[in-house]
Amino acid sequence: MEAADKSSDISNRAVCAECEHAAADGLFSLAGAGLCESCVEAYYIACSGCSGLVPKDESMRRGGMAFCANCFASPVDNATDAQSLITEYVALHAEEKRISKRIGEIKESLKAIAASQQRVGNAVTLRAGDAAVRCSYRVSLKCDTQVVEALEGVLDKEEFTRLFERKTSFNAIEDGVREFLSGGDEAHREARELLRKAVREMETSTLNVVPDRR
Repeated sequence: MEAADKSSDISNRAVCAECEHAAADGLFSLAGAGLCESCVEAYYIACSGCSGLVPKDESMRRGGMAFCANCFASPVDNATDAQSLITEYVALHAEEKRISKRIGEIKESLKAIAASQQRVGNAVTLRAGDAAVRCSYRVSLKCDTQVVEALEGVLDKEEFTRLFERKTSFNAIEDGVREFLSGGDEAHREARELLRKAVREMETSTLNVVPDRR
């Protein structure tokens, strides 16, 4: 009788839905499946909304936080969300500036070290244990526009096009474009239609941290 009771107790124990080992007390997925501590650490993350355990590859991100599908779809408290996002952004922005500056300094130092090493191909590989960085070298040609224009005058077209590729870009002058499009004369009607197709208005947003004046 005692043996039968032990067998029944083992069969009723919660089993981890991921690895089928014994589940830990109180650890359940949002679907109610038991989980062990190792699988939770490896495969799950706590939803920032309901605190339920959701698979990492199924979680949805917003503002640096992970959510289950239901919480992600729920209306966001903009005031509360903005406060946390502003605080996090300002902190990360300061850290980003420090890291970017330090990375730039390190890169220049490593380039100087690489310059004194023997190249293999067009690169120098610097190693520190299992870590390594590669400094690659590429030679490019830069043109003196005035000299190239003079050269164009003494070469025929075929010779010149074998040596140089002409690139042209255009930047729209906003005031001039708006003034031209506002015109109503019939002589430029077709030109205005082409201009509307040639340019389009795009809005960009820039976010800057306001210095603390206190």
